[in-house]
Amino acid sequence: MDLTGLGSIADLAKGIMDRFIPPKATEAERAAIQVELQRMLDSRETAILDVQKSVMVAEMNQEDKFTKRARPMVVYAGLMFIFLVHVLFPILVWLGNETVPSLVLPDYFWQVWGGVCAVWIVGRSAEKLRIGGSAVGVITGRK
Repeated sequence: MDLTGLGSIADLAKGIMDRFIPPKATEAERAAIQVELQRMLDSRETAILDVQKSVMVAEMNQEDKFTKRARPMVVYAGLMFIFLVHVLFPILVWLGNETVPSLVLPDYFWQVWGGVCAVWIVGRSAEKLRIGGSAVGVITGRK
């Protein structure tokens, strides 16, 4: 199993090399070209990761606090939808002496909302127990 991704870069470099290097090239020439291709592909991957990292850092350093509070907002909005569908609307229908329409939150709502709540609760619990780390920082939006 290639966890670093370097094996896939090496395979890509070898595939490119097999297409564009003449078959009559010596093994030394092929090895030198393969090393250069791997270096170029490594630098490309590093540049992509640096850009992704800088975007995430910029998002976390911005002054808009809502971006950092987005997960709690999803939790609170989900609670509001649950309250509306399962408490307020049935009470209003009961007060109006009408038949209750079938209101059901979709399965995708429960899956996504439950996943967001689970991640947020685990992150906040770890933060309150002073179990630090980058994963907790990503979950809670803290630096």
